[in-house]
Amino acid sequence: MLMLKQKRRLINNKHKVMKKEIDISILKEPPKITEKVILEIEPLAPLSMVSDLPGSFYKSLKSPNKKMICGLFENILGWHIDIADRKAIRKELISIRQKGLRDRDEKRAIKTRIENFQSGSTYIPLLYEYFEVGLSVLPEIVSYNDLWSKAYRRSDADVHPRGTMNISYELIPEKRKRPRDEKNPKRIATSELFDIFKNNTGAFPQYYSTPVNREYISCSGVIHVGLDIDMNLLSRLKKALIENNACYLGNSEGWINLKFNEL
Repeated sequence: MLMLKQKRRLINNKHKVMKKEIDISILKEPPKITEKVILEIEPLAPLSMVSDLPGSFYKSLKSPNKKMICGLFENILGWHIDIADRKAIRKELISIRQKGLRDRDEKRAIKTRIENFQSGSTYIPLLYEYFEVGLSVLPEIVSYNDLWSKAYRRSDADVHPRGTMNISYELIPEKRKRPRDEKNPKRIATSELFDIFKNNTGAFPQYYSTPVNREYISCSGVIHVGLDIDMNLLSRLKKALIENNACYLGNSEGWINLKFNEL
């Protein structure tokens, strides 16, 4: 059954722990793309819409691609689903789409098509086949580069403990009594820091940060994106936007207001 149940602490007036369901039943039905709309994206902050495989420089797109819009729509609907559940949902979705087919080639084609939605990233979009992206009309745009803090995780080198700002307070005395770096006596020796890290991994943050160059765009007006979209999905999105039309695009800093204009 295409319905996820997640236990969350939703405090009501009686301070009870309740269950919140994420309704993904729309995926049971094949998409019927019958509606034409203009998606109005009003940036409230500079945007950085980096493609799936950015390389060494995080260059921003001028307009969101289909996978970014998928993520935007899923966030609006509250589909905050981890990768393990997404894989399970995708497997079930393939089974539903293959139901009634006997031809192996047809089944294989459906499986390949749905699995290819993920191509280029670890993100598995669930609404990829429920809309198509058309032309975009852009306002005047100014591009600039800025430093962005990227999170990494590595357990086999000292870059992880050196890249974290915090450690458990219990390790501070141990860190202070270890041998110092010859060139900079104020710092602990690299080998000593790594020794502390590998023996106390749980006392360090799960990720370390490093600055990278990232391109941002500042828009003087609204970005318009033409969409052909499934009627059921459009209805759900419009209903969700009545309560809250503040979303983010590209990364968690790219806040926007969103609006649908039907043609």
